[in-house]
Amino acid sequence: MDRLKRLAGALVAVMLIVAGLGGGSIGNDEANDNRAQPVEVADGLEAALQKTFDAHGGLDRWRAQRQFSYALVGFPLSQQVARPHRQTVDLRTRRNRIESEGFTVGFNGKVAWSVPGPDAVGLPIRFFNLGSACFIGMPFVFADPGVIVTDAGEGTFRGKSYRVVQIGYESGVGHSDKDDFTLFIDPDTNRLALINHSVTETGIKRVTWVFDEWQQVNGLLIPSKMTFHPGWNPDDPGEGASFTIEDAAFSTEPPDPSIYEPPADAVIEGAP
Repeated sequence: MDRLKRLAGALVAVMLIVAGLGGGSIGNDEANDNRAQPVEVADGLEAALQKTFDAHGGLDRWRAQRQFSYALVGFPLSQQVARPHRQTVDLRTRRNRIESEGFTVGFNGKVAWSVPGPDAVGLPIRFFNLGSACFIGMPFVFADPGVIVTDAGEGTFRGKSYRVVQIGYESGVGHSDKDDFTLFIDPDTNRLALINHSVTETGIKRVTWVFDEWQQVNGLLIPSKMTFHPGWNPDDPGEGASFTIEDAAFSTEPPDPSIYEPPADAVIEGAP
């Protein structure tokens, strides 16, 4: 029980930062239409990064999708969100709607809302709305505008060697532009194997997410199982907390924008 409480606490802190990836233009369709805006990469690294995108189905294929929906099972943030819940993301605007048996929450690009209220989730609603889609959308979210990619050589995790790529952000991009993400890429498959990253907003030095299993949906490779580890211990990361991504689907058709608007009985986060 104590281990789960520590994991949940660390995960809440993580959500406070991942909600900001690409958040500088969330809610602006034109700003988020980034299909023609290439990621900024260091000299000589473009081909290596492209191989990773290609190994996951290709950046062009990802950018052709407008709607992404999936179910999360066992997400270890709180007792409420550990139960199965379904998310529907507008990949262009990063708006999201999350539905579970005990709650419905959403983010329309400007405000986050919840039914019956924020206590039903046990987390800040905006952060909950924008968090998990970031990790499930990796590596493609690292092609967003304002991302800076540099080569970090090689690194090991549990005794295996990986190619390492460092991700940073231009000033003013996202919720916390000082954060950095370190990608560990399997040199045999070019697939993303794990990441660790800083959480500068809360003072947490590093946390780790491992991509345990993958699934192919509409030609795109997305995770089917992930494990979260607080901290960074590449030799012995511990048991961690695993969750699954199920019933995933993409569509090139945009979702109905009305599903992201707060219903009449919704509680608006931050409203007096």
